[in-house]
Amino acid sequence: MDNKNNNDPNRLITVAIHTFDRAVDLKNTLEEEGIEVKLHNVNLDEKVLASGVRVRIRERDLPQALQIIESPETSTSDKCCVLLPVDFGKYSIKSVKLGMEYARRFRGKVLLLHSYINERHTMSLPFGSDRYDNSPEDEIKGIKKNARQQMAEFEKMLKDKIAAGELPKVRIETKVTEGIPEEQILHYAQKYDVSLIVMGTSGTNRRRQNLIGSVAGEVMDACKFPIFTVPIGMSDVGLTDITHVAFFSNLIQQDLLSFDRFARLFNMRGVEVTIIPVVDKKDRRLVDQSLQQLVQYCREHYPECTFKTKRIAAKTFMESFSQYAKEENVQLIAVPNKKSSIFSRLFNPSIAHRVLFQTDTPMLVVPV
Repeated sequence: MDNKNNNDPNRLITVAIHTFDRAVDLKNTLEEEGIEVKLHNVNLDEKVLASGVRVRIRERDLPQALQIIESPETSTSDKCCVLLPVDFGKYSIKSVKLGMEYARRFRGKVLLLHSYINERHTMSLPFGSDRYDNSPEDEIKGIKKNARQQMAEFEKMLKDKIAAGELPKVRIETKVTEGIPEEQILHYAQKYDVSLIVMGTSGTNRRRQNLIGSVAGEVMDACKFPIFTVPIGMSDVGLTDITHVAFFSNLIQQDLLSFDRFARLFNMRGVEVTIIPVVDKKDRRLVDQSLQQLVQYCREHYPECTFKTKRIAAKTFMESFSQYAKEENVQLIAVPNKKSSIFSRLFNPSIAHRVLFQTDTPMLVVPV
């Protein structure tokens, strides 16, 4: 698009993407205030409105529309909850900071979750354990007390940083629970209907055998909520500092919804997006055609961004991508992710899993 079109106050822009019913409700609300609204189907190949419906208005009406959308009567931001699993280690503070940034943007809250495991209640002992007796009752109470004390100290530290202006000011809730971490994360994500899960990871320090046991990997496979992974080795950047994103695309219709969900997380103005196809198709012409259509769609609906593509050979994908990410300063990877079984992850790990363990670049995983 040229600058003339980009500066046209009558240009249609998307202010929300909802289910059909919610899109109609918002349309009615905005039209009652004199704002013209058009609903566009995300699934461009279908004649009926699909589950992802764009609510579009003229750019000149954006300030008024945002005031209406974000007002207490119509806003759903109070329902925004960011789940932050923490172990009080060095991984936690970076992920908590980014999670709090997201919660502040949508005037939501964060839920700090820590789960501890009581060996007496597990089916088997950990590898290397020489304990075969049940834990004394006072030891069990001590584990629970220690976990709660650590959470209280961690929460106080965060509130002190908020008071000092080092962290965003958001509402903090805490939960300490007994159980396997990945199971507790999934349980509370469902219970609170979270908007995002932000998890710290060890990035390139992971060894391949840990592909089976990673908490982040287990959550990624089973979760229906977006997950933002924060490697310990990532540079200290905030959400608003991200200027170059690599979007791994399967070149399927669901990628449009995945990209839309990703776009709502960040301020996309001025962001460069590199679309990288990850497909099994052998017909290069078909892949190029699908890729071109996706780029055209993105340029039309996100004129505030710039889009380009990068083809990477499947045989050397991670090595080639890592080199590209370093040279081009890729600051975030966005990945539509399909659920996979433990066996498929062992013998043919998904791109999301390979990125999780082999790079120090943060990743947004959007479930497909």
